[in-house]
Amino acid sequence: MRYSSRSVGLKSAGLILCALITALNCLPRFAELRELPNDIYVDRDNGCDALFSLGAPFSVLDETGVAVSGDLSETLGNREGDASYVVRLFGIPIKQVNVHVRDEVYVMPGGETVGISLYCDGVLVVGLGDITTDSGAFSPAAAAGIKAGDVIQTVDGTRIESVSQLVNLCSETGRTYAIGLVRGGESMSVNLTPRQNEGGGNASMGMWVRESSAGIGTLSFYVMSTLRFGALGHAVTDADTGTIIPAREGEILQADVVGIVEGKQGMPGEIKGTFGIMSRRLARIEDNTEFGVYGTMTQALVNPVYPEGLPLAYPEEITTGEASILASIDNGGVREYRCEIVKIYQQPLTESKGMVIRITDEELISKAGGIVQGMSGSPIIQNGRLVGAVTHVFINDPLKGYGIYALWMYECSNH
Repeated sequence: MRYSSRSVGLKSAGLILCALITALNCLPRFAELRELPNDIYVDRDNGCDALFSLGAPFSVLDETGVAVSGDLSETLGNREGDASYVVRLFGIPIKQVNVHVRDEVYVMPGGETVGISLYCDGVLVVGLGDITTDSGAFSPAAAAGIKAGDVIQTVDGTRIESVSQLVNLCSETGRTYAIGLVRGGESMSVNLTPRQNEGGGNASMGMWVRESSAGIGTLSFYVMSTLRFGALGHAVTDADTGTIIPAREGEILQADVVGIVEGKQGMPGEIKGTFGIMSRRLARIEDNTEFGVYGTMTQALVNPVYPEGLPLAYPEEITTGEASILASIDNGGVREYRCEIVKIYQQPLTESKGMVIRITDEELISKAGGIVQGMSGSPIIQNGRLVGAVTHVFINDPLKGYGIYALWMYECSNH
């Protein structure tokens, strides 16, 4: 078989190019390129050294295709939002880097054990039950298609705010009511016809409902300039159905720690706290999301460990290694306990599990066994910055737990 001189030349050029790329890939600058993240956060008045330290044969072009060098302070100085840059090798695009302009945000870290009182936007169906009729056991709610975990929000167009209101509106036997509900984030409507028990009495819907939830958690932070707060790092859910309770209104209240159940392998511990109607109101809850509860402080609390507040850390500033958490495990108030960040997950978007921490503080281990329920929301501090908040404990290892990035909670608090 004969080969043309052109095909031989192309083949030789291809082999030379492959050899060149292989050789270049061994250079330190290629290692720097591989370590360059897809998303970089920069201060408005600072450049981005990591992007421009590559040098030749690399070049960096902005969104308009214009080559950029040096730092980005001039091009980003008056910019809001993000900018995209393309790294090229010999003119060939090989990597896109998104540069996010950020401002320094100062927060007051929390660590206080607090009471969380939350009222549902409607009423939550926690279970279905049968009533006894002439024709046998029957559940009007089940017949209508209602399921545990549904949130009933309207009856014949009237907004529902309490269990008693629902009962009063659906009080007539044999009448059909239009029920507006939310299931899995989707709105829908069903027709419910209450029935009377065989023995008489009021009309029954054949379901159990709940209008509020209360529990113990930890305040994570509030933004010093706006008093917007974040707490828990995960949602308040119904204990029976696991449903995230849509918030109509709620409060963060001062709580007293009365004891602690030590965490053990296979059995998470618990902070035991109390609060009531006379407890001091600290904040108003406006949102209950899978990433925590958010709202506005009614008064500016001062953290005793960091009374001047702390700057918020951005994801690329967080490293594995020594850190600390703030928590209240007794009535001695907020204290700082040593921990270690053992794993970091790269996350371009909001997720709840951004890092894994391990408790190393002997006092916290001896008193609590590690991370316990009620410490959800405890601030995680590293290098003088708020980096995250504790969200979940490992059931089989109470010394370890997950943490959410503080940046994600800050962004949720601004929504």
